[in-house]
Formats: sequence, C-alpha cells, structure tokens
Amino acid sequence: MPGTGRFAGLGLGSTEEEVYLHLLSTSGGSVQQLGSRLGLTPEQVVDALEGLSGNGLVDCPPGQPPVWSAVPPDVALEELLLRREIELRRARGRIAELVRTYRRGRPDSGAGELVEVITGRESIAELWRTLQLGVRKQLLILDRQPHIRRSDPETELAVLRRGVSVRVVYESRVLREPERLAEIRTFVHAGEQARVLPGLPLKLALVDDRWALLPVSAGSELQSVLLVRPSSLLDALFGMFELYWSQAVRMPTADSGAAPVDRHRQLLALLAAGLTDESIARQMGVSPRTVQRWVRELMDRFGARTRFQAGIQAARADLL
Repeated sequence: MPGTGRFAGLGLGSTEEEVYLHLLSTSGGSVQQLGSRLGLTPEQVVDALEGLSGNGLVDCPPGQPPVWSAVPPDVALEELLLRREIELRRARGRIAELVRTYRRGRPDSGAGELVEVITGRESIAELWRTLQLGVRKQLLILDRQPHIRRSDPETELAVLRRGVSVRVVYESRVLREPERLAEIRTFVHAGEQARVLPGLPLKLALVDDRWALLPVSAGSELQSVLLVRPSSLLDALFGMFELYWSQAVRMPTADSGAAPVDRHRQLLALLAAGLTDESIARQMGVSPRTVQRWVRELMDRFGARTRFQAGIQAARADLL
C-alpha cells in the first residue's frame, strides 16, 4: 500500500515508512522486537524490512538474532533520490514512444496527431492541472471568458515558486470584478506578469513550446477545448500571444494615496484598458468627479484637447 507520509514520494509503503521512522529513532531491533513495539505481525515486519533493504535504507550486520538498523538518512536518501531521478528521466524519454502508441490506437488519427478535442468540464480542468504540473519554462495566457474557476490556486502558485515565467494578458472587464481582481493580485505578488487589454479574440494557454489549449468555440461555458501539439499552428498561436502582449498595458494597482506620477500611471492604465470613469473610481477608491479632475490634469499636463491625445503624449513620455 502506498505511503501517505513524508516519504510517500520515494515510493515507500505505509508500513515501510512506519518501520523506517522507528529505526531512525532507536538503535535497532530484531523482527520480533520491531513487531512488538509497532504492533505488527512478524510477516508485516519482514516484508517492510525487505522493501527498505532493497532501497538501501536499512542494514542488518551478521549476528544472532539479526538486528536491523537504519542506514544514515543523509547517505541512504540521497542515493535513493538519485535512483528515482534516473528512473524519471528514463520514463520521460519514453513519452514520445507512448504518444505514438496512443495515437495509433485512436480512430481519428491523422490531423488528430496535431490537434485533439477534449470534452467535459472535469476533463478540461484535470488536463489544465496536468499541463501546469508539467510546465518547465514558461506559461503564457490570454484570459477572457469563459473562465476556469481556480479550484486549486496552490497549483499555480507552485508553478511560480518553481521559477516558471508566467505572463498573462487579461481582458479589461476582469477589473470590474473585485474578487477576481484580488485573486489576480495574489498571483502578481507571487511573480506573475500581468497586463490588460480592452478586448481579446479568444481564450488561450501556451505551455512551454509544447502545447496550446484553447476553446473549440466562444461562449459563456467551457465545454470543449483543443489541445494543439508542436506544429505551424502552435507557432502561429505563440506569435499571436506576443502581439497582444506587446499591445497590452501593465495591470494597474489601486492606490489613491500614490504620488501624482504614480497616480497618473494607474489612471492611464485603467483608461487604456477601456474602463469608464465610474469603474476607474471604484478601482482607485475615489469618486467619479475626482477621476474626471485627474483626467483634466493629465490633459492639461500634456497640452491635449482630448483623452486620446493625452494617451498618445503619455506613451511618448513612457508613462504607459
């Protein structure tokens, strides 16, 4: 039975974990002694010791009766981890072969080798989680409706902690949803790079240079998605993301007490994201009249007669 404790990731069973942890804290013991201390049958102890011995975690010097003891963990666990890493690298090397076998067994191969349709919300959520767990270098996202509810935010935070570059372009309507905005700021604080645009053509996720995930059709619910593998189509999707990333503005932060220059940066970002004066006021914690006054200050600062002209001048001044 697989273990669920601190050594489960090393492939140790629950009884093996129990016996090993006990031996770490004692000078050792015979099969009978270990069974008595731990409430296990001799057969359970013998099975556990054989498994631990095979992994190099316990030792039994010659003697009567045999007395088992733990091998120092800094030596034993390091060697076991190394063996597991080698096994994982070998398994990763077999992925391409397994994928070919998978495709040959499907009746809709051919184009399906490059594009696969996944249906069902649970299947889509599980696929997305698997892709996040497997990402190595970068995760690129165009985020518009329909949204996948973050049922496990820790998965995405773990991606950021691993040093993966995460870049997301959000559709500006997300700035009108306080709960969603607070969630995004949590990820930005953890290292996500976030930008905003008034509108996006589709929802898209790009994982390393290996996969793309996008909806089959637009709609309010995500029922079917396309999984795109390396191809000219995948290259085009990467190019499209970079185009929208270059056009987007940085996700604004709400701070009504900021210095004038910082306040103007926030205001310009919100204006560029397409928000109304009322929405901007809610984001910055001020009244709509204050927003209108700040807009007038910007126009006066740049000698602009319209908001559009003020935006052009702000871009030239590197405020956007």
